[in-house]
Amino acid sequence: MRRFFIYTLFVVLLVSCSEYSRVTKKGTNEEKYAMAKKMFNKKDYVRALPLLEDLLAIYRGKEESELIYYYYSTCYLQMGQYELAAYHFKNFTENYFNSDSMEVCSYKYVQCLYLDALPYFLDQTNTVKAISEIQLFLNLYPSSKYKDNCNSHVEELRGQLKKKAFENAMLFYKLEDYNAAIVSFKNALKEFPDMENKDQLEFLIVKSSYFYARYSIDEKKEERYKTVFAEYKEFARNNKPDNKWFEEATLYNEKAKEDLSKHQKLHNIQ
Repeated sequence: MRRFFIYTLFVVLLVSCSEYSRVTKKGTNEEKYAMAKKMFNKKDYVRALPLLEDLLAIYRGKEESELIYYYYSTCYLQMGQYELAAYHFKNFTENYFNSDSMEVCSYKYVQCLYLDALPYFLDQTNTVKAISEIQLFLNLYPSSKYKDNCNSHVEELRGQLKKKAFENAMLFYKLEDYNAAIVSFKNALKEFPDMENKDQLEFLIVKSSYFYARYSIDEKKEERYKTVFAEYKEFARNNKPDNKWFEEATLYNEKAKEDLSKHQKLHNIQ
């Protein structure tokens, strides 16, 4: 019985493949259209795609082209070809702007951008573009049923940018390029005021400022030690004494006072 079932399934698949091959090569436009829809509905996007591509040329300028192009674009999305899918969904919205599918295609366009964004440790150009386009979509469709998805996408993508900003600043810090680290930490806080580890960045600004002053040439030491005091004052204003970084930040502030005092005495002797 089992062998009979396997044999029957094999015959069905063989006939199905033969029929697909015949329609692809010699089928009428109507047969290709029907086969393309059949493959699409079966989620066989790989076989649906070449048929749809042929049909796009055949039905160019005709009513059927809208649905064909929608299927065609969706195939790329479902196959994980997000860059191509984004291009085609964007093109759809520009060519079928009176379509009932405008909103869904606009969403699928930004969804493709979201899915095509690279991990935080790689170039984030696509991430920035995705956030911008998603926000534009929300402006155009403020009550969209995709609103929650879009907000979730933006939150996740902004999380990547936050992590990228933090890691870039930490790289300068680890390389002991303290001035670049200070600038990077401050830029990260300015761009992302809701940074989850904001207190840590504020502490690292104090710490980096201290070492930047300490390793400066004599002519710059006094000015830069005073900058440590200013950065510590900012840290203390934003964080309570029970903050995990508060004690260490205070230590660097006190060390800066001691170092500055020694520097001034030495300078007066000279």
